[in-house]
Amino acid sequence: MSAFESYARCYDLLYREKDYVGEARSIDARLRAAGVRGDTMLDVGCGTGAHVREFSKLGWKPTGVDLSADMIGIARARTPGEWGIEYHNGAAATFTLGGTFEAVVSLFHVVSYQCGPGEALQMFTNVRRHLAPAGLFFFDFWHGPGVLVDPPAVRVRRVEDEQMRVIRISEPAHQPVNCRIDVAYEVLVEDKATNHVERLRELHRLRYFFRPELELMLGQAGFRVEWFGGGLGEKELEDRDWHGAVLARAI
Repeated sequence: MSAFESYARCYDLLYREKDYVGEARSIDARLRAAGVRGDTMLDVGCGTGAHVREFSKLGWKPTGVDLSADMIGIARARTPGEWGIEYHNGAAATFTLGGTFEAVVSLFHVVSYQCGPGEALQMFTNVRRHLAPAGLFFFDFWHGPGVLVDPPAVRVRRVEDEQMRVIRISEPAHQPVNCRIDVAYEVLVEDKATNHVERLRELHRLRYFFRPELELMLGQAGFRVEWFGGGLGEKELEDRDWHGAVLARAI
């Protein structure tokens, strides 16, 4: 079971304020400025398909893949059939699709979930296998220097809509030997119609990366790094940035 399987149904509520439109536009601009050669795109770790739908509106022909079958089910239900978007169930490091794409994106720190030995390199190699010659790979990640300067802390998030009320408690534990943060989530989901409260518990393990190791692994997988950025915007990556992004080209 993936880390997001049990609370997939309240995922979009927890992240409803995320700027999917702005993020898709920023990434679209960077890919086009880099000279992407076509309009086919693969979103690795697509979740409920929010980014995929925005990329489709921008003229891409996107496909989504995600480890969580529940997430994929929600993505299909929320995507109009006439859009022709395909969704597949599979792990980032091992999925196999019958073709290649001009661009691959992997957002919301999917790369940082590849925290086992060799998993990140395996993911990069798998992405390279699904890219057309000179295709572009854009992904974000937890940036080591920023994490070390500003370690994660316990957080409580409360959200609700017409059907449910959700409280999520995040308790991080730093594993510095493994460059990893283990985040224990406790999620309370209240059904407003029945007042029934469901308690969910999950452990998310995320690895933070440093620029030299990403450059090394991407080179081993057949990429040339063209840009490191802070967040998903236009700024260059700085030491204090928690969130980094990479644009790499298949060589």
